[in-house]
Amino acid sequence: MKTALYDTIGKDYVLGRRTDPRIAAEIHRWLQDAESVVNLGAGSGSYEPGNCRVTAVEPSETMIRQRSASSAPVVRAQAESLPFPDEAFSHCMTVLSMHHWQDREKAFTEIRRVTRQRFVAVTWDPEAEPFWLTRDYFPELVDLDRKNFPTIDELSRAFAKVSVSVLPIPADCIDGFLAAYWRRPEAYLDEQVRNNISTFSKLENLEVGLARLREDLSSGEWEVRNRDILNLESLDAGYRIICADLVGKPSPTRT
Repeated sequence: MKTALYDTIGKDYVLGRRTDPRIAAEIHRWLQDAESVVNLGAGSGSYEPGNCRVTAVEPSETMIRQRSASSAPVVRAQAESLPFPDEAFSHCMTVLSMHHWQDREKAFTEIRRVTRQRFVAVTWDPEAEPFWLTRDYFPELVDLDRKNFPTIDELSRAFAKVSVSVLPIPADCIDGFLAAYWRRPEAYLDEQVRNNISTFSKLENLEVGLARLREDLSSGEWEVRNRDILNLESLDAGYRIICADLVGKPSPTRT
């Protein structure tokens, strides 16, 4: 198995990436009738439901070591090659991991093969408008994410009966992914915060954007430019919950 990205960047992942209960409620709404769930790119175990049998799949040994003793059993594997029999699970879930998969078409085939009823994914829509961090300070992050995240059209081609829901990000979100600190801009100046956001690891030079952000915070320009979001309790930053109904799919075949 290839060395996973998070073997390198995920050593302190649990310090900044935790289950936000409001986001969890939105995800679990689509999993409430699940008998069994396979969680792909499971990381340290965030967002895994507690009311059914869960099997985690994670390629990074570093991430697996950070799972708590009470978390679901984990298998070290990749989404493109799942070590399970056909229709082994009623539901499949994944949270912000599809942009790391090397061959999404193969992974989607595997999801259809091992899942009987529903696939639920948290992702980011490449056609969404960028929020202030990527719009004003790191536009190269938008370019990277638009290349790496699946489009809604791609997901609709891979799965029948796909529904898309906006996932609002709370102003005090405790799960430190890219847009989590949209109302706490000073957080992005913290190296530990950035270390837990995988996209930052792909940039060669952060200093220009960080210096501009630091200057705008000091001068008050950031607050002036973003006055329209300062009193919001949540923000649509382009994150989406994808729900694909797999009932009535063709008979599974492994390639």
